[in-house]
Amino acid sequence: MASFIGRLKRESRVLIFARSLGALIIGFLAWSGLLIFLDLYDALSPIQETDVSSWVLGALTISLISSLILFVRVWVNRPSPKELAGQVESAHPQLNDLLNTAIEIENKGDDLPYMERRVLRQLDEKAHLLDWGKGVRPSSSFVKFLIFGFLAGIALSFWSFDRSPMTKVRAVMSGESGLLVWTSLSGSTEELLNGPNAEYRRGTDVSIRADVLRGHRGKKEAWIEWIEQNRTVQLSMLPTPTPGRLEFIIPSLQETVRYRVVTASLQSDWYEVVPYDPPSLEFARWEITPPAYLQMPPFTHDGFGYIEAPENSAVGLDVRVNMLPEQVEARLLGKETNVTMEKAGRVTFSWSAKMDNEWSARLGLSDLAQPGRPAVLYDSITFSPIPDEPPIVEITEPAKDLELPFDADPLLIEVFAADDHGVSDLRLHVSHDGVKKEEELFVEPVEKEKAVTGILDLNEYPLAVGDVITYMAFVADNREPENQIARSEIYFIEILPPEGNMTDSDQQAGGEMEGESKEIPIRQFINRTKQIIRDTYDALMEKGIQREEQSLALCADALSLKNEMTKTYDEFEGMFPIVDGLDLGELLNEATYHIEQTEIFTGNQELEESIESSEQTLRKLVQLYALMQQLEKQKAKGQGQGQPIDSAGEQGEQQEKPENDDTAKDPAQQLEELAKELEALKDLEERQDSLNEQVGQAVGRGQSGQANLDLASSQEGIKRDLDELRQKRYDRTGKLGDVSNLDQAGGEMKQGAGDLRRDQPRQAQPHGELASDALGRAISQVEQEMSQLAADLVDQLASQAEQLGDGQANLRSETENADGGQGERLRQDQESLNQGIEDLLDQIDQTARTLGKFEERAMEELLNAAREAKANGLEKAGKRSSNSLLYDAFPQASKEQGKVEQGLDDLQGGLQDVEDRLRYGESPELGELAEHLQKMRQEGRGMGEEEFRQSNEEAAQAVGNLPDSDSDERLLNLTRMFEESAIAEDIINGRSLSAGAVNEASRLVEQFLWEQAAEQNMRRNHQMSRAPAAYRKQVQEYFRRIAEGE
Repeated sequence: MASFIGRLKRESRVLIFARSLGALIIGFLAWSGLLIFLDLYDALSPIQETDVSSWVLGALTISLISSLILFVRVWVNRPSPKELAGQVESAHPQLNDLLNTAIEIENKGDDLPYMERRVLRQLDEKAHLLDWGKGVRPSSSFVKFLIFGFLAGIALSFWSFDRSPMTKVRAVMSGESGLLVWTSLSGSTEELLNGPNAEYRRGTDVSIRADVLRGHRGKKEAWIEWIEQNRTVQLSMLPTPTPGRLEFIIPSLQETVRYRVVTASLQSDWYEVVPYDPPSLEFARWEITPPAYLQMPPFTHDGFGYIEAPENSAVGLDVRVNMLPEQVEARLLGKETNVTMEKAGRVTFSWSAKMDNEWSARLGLSDLAQPGRPAVLYDSITFSPIPDEPPIVEITEPAKDLELPFDADPLLIEVFAADDHGVSDLRLHVSHDGVKKEEELFVEPVEKEKAVTGILDLNEYPLAVGDVITYMAFVADNREPENQIARSEIYFIEILPPEGNMTDSDQQAGGEMEGESKEIPIRQFINRTKQIIRDTYDALMEKGIQREEQSLALCADALSLKNEMTKTYDEFEGMFPIVDGLDLGELLNEATYHIEQTEIFTGNQELEESIESSEQTLRKLVQLYALMQQLEKQKAKGQGQGQPIDSAGEQGEQQEKPENDDTAKDPAQQLEELAKELEALKDLEERQDSLNEQVGQAVGRGQSGQANLDLASSQEGIKRDLDELRQKRYDRTGKLGDVSNLDQAGGEMKQGAGDLRRDQPRQAQPHGELASDALGRAISQVEQEMSQLAADLVDQLASQAEQLGDGQANLRSETENADGGQGERLRQDQESLNQGIEDLLDQIDQTARTLGKFEERAMEELLNAAREAKANGLEKAGKRSSNSLLYDAFPQASKEQGKVEQGLDDLQGGLQDVEDRLRYGESPELGELAEHLQKMRQEGRGMGEEEFRQSNEEAAQAVGNLPDSDSDERLLNLTRMFEESAIAEDIINGRSLSAGAVNEASRLVEQFLWEQAAEQNMRRNHQMSRAPAAYRKQVQEYFRRIAEGE
């Protein structure tokens, strides 16, 4: 074969390859172009992820078919050698058609004539000199096209790989869901989530939520579609604070809703939300039966809420539910335990228990046929047991330790006992020389308060000088099955010689040893022993760890006293005289031995045994004290033995200093502080009244001597306690005006004590009465401070309610004038108001609990105000308004907002009433105003013009004198009304305006005076529980005559 033929075939292959490569590149560019087209189409009309694979596969198919068609066409239209020869001839004109002639000769075969062979030989000689590619091979522009097409195809393919269609393809191939759907109760705080197919109670708001994990072209939007009357309805879902999560609320689900969630590129399956009828409550009735011993009638409570009842009351619950569903279970769900109620009938349930601790639970109704459905929960019920407080008892006469001769007249003992439900047993316990005796006092019938008088006849006991009689009162209440027992203060009677009663000089003078001036503190030892005995009886009333701790404290006290007595004995060893054959040093030594036994017994927790050894200690010390007093008497008469010993020590028992109270930091702590001051003041007033009564008796009897000195000591003790309280109060307030009444009381007490020490009880009597009056004014001052502080707390709550009401009114006005698209902003404002209402109700509950310790009526009023607000749907109306605003349902939202506004207005009014009663209930100015208003009511029509104008001016001044009259709008209005009535030119119009002002002022006064009237009534009841002073004098005279044999 000629060489030029090989060269032509080679060029033919190069041309076919170039054209085939062009066909492939065109197909590649077609693929990239179709992807760009798909991306543009997806931007205008989103392609669903379920369809995107088909679209991409179609684009790929079109590209491949295009390349294949072009490739076939290249092979079909490939050039022949003759065509190539013509192209070479055209590129090399110097060949003069030589190549075409050679091609024709080559096709003839091998047997050629000379001339034809010569032609072929000439062409072979020239073949290596020709550029065979010239005119045959693709041009440079075609090569550039191939290069540019290849690079553009790669770039566009990579760019299209991250565009929406290919992204969707990859997401589909991954198998991960791009749309999650679930449901829950709207507004549920428990976040109980259910699947997209779920059941909910009929009438509840159901929230359908969707998590769009893959948005269309970066946008995460979704719509909900549901079937309604054989047509599909579509609405946009609302965004939530969680990115990518959208929500749609079905309000008040009544019928089955078939729905699905769709996005621009995704759609869920069809789901169903199905309503069902849960168990529903017809009524829940609680029956509370107090313990039988209280003799209180049973009472009932319907529904739920807060119930107070005596502890150990029997609580029964009867529940009735609707007929459907048929299989219902009722349970009481508490914080710690759950109780299943007993089924009493087809639709009734019952439960009963004893209430001894505070208990709270919610009633839950469940459909047993549908265990997967949640229980229907109702409002909580809280039972607060009113504890049966232990009784109290005190010996009101003589109410002090005594020093008497063994042949003293029978002693009149007055005992006052009280219990919140009834005193069932009252006994006088007397102990002498280890022998204990009890006398039952008359208490029939069982009453809450008893004042009983008994006789302690010393002649019934084998007494000797130095003996000690211990007496106290025990009381038991009527609690069942076990009484509560309380004990009075313990008092001691020291038996001294008839002439052994101390004089004023005996108490203040001190005998001296020869060459010594030291005192023997016998009275201090006696007082400390008495305190150990008292503390021992207190410890006997305790149990467990408290008893052990007090026993150890007693052991330490006994050890300390023993060491002091031992030290005293060592200091005066060999210097003690012998009186009436008794060695005084030996008596002190024996007392030391007995107190050591007390130390041992208390250390072993043997308190009963320790009492006897402590009483023996006291008996020895009193005997020592009596003999030393006898010795002092003899010395004074010149009959001493030449060794005088001081027997006078400290008379009074050591008093403990009260702890300094910290300054209150908030209103609740301030109320606690004031309550402590009030309790201390009332105690001082009671002690002063008792002392005044004793001073009055002393005046009537013409009493003189030691008895008046004892009264002076009591008065000085009251003053010391008053001074401590006065200092604490001044430290807290820093105002002299706050302690002026206490200063006046202290001054009167000082003068009264001085008169008593001068043996002038008649002059001391008015000072004691004035001191008592000053204490009463101080009590009123503290009570007023407490009322004002409590009123300030409630005023803050009322102000919050008013602010919330104003905010709700403004929001309702905006809602009424709102246009479409504003619902979300208004809903957020409503949610903020709803949260404020919830916080306010919580603060009301907390404030009520705080005030309950001091103002029980105010606590009940506050709790009732909050309870009524909830019962009237304050919170529910706010929630319904918020839900309505979700869908721009402005008329319905405005209606619910009006309910919230009215509820807040009612709540604010209730809080204002409580504040008014607290603030003005104890005001003396309020009493003056009430009297003036009553006079105007009775005499107003008959007043002359001048008298009428004067009366209205006085009324305006009386209103202006009330606390907060310069800031309370109602009081300001009343002041203006009375002032305008006083200056009215037309007297008829003035009388009409005045009548309206009197009616309004009277209404406010009636509100403000309720607490004052209740307090006065309680005080009257307490005063009536004690026997009149005249009656007690008759009883004393009666027993005196019995003792004298008359």
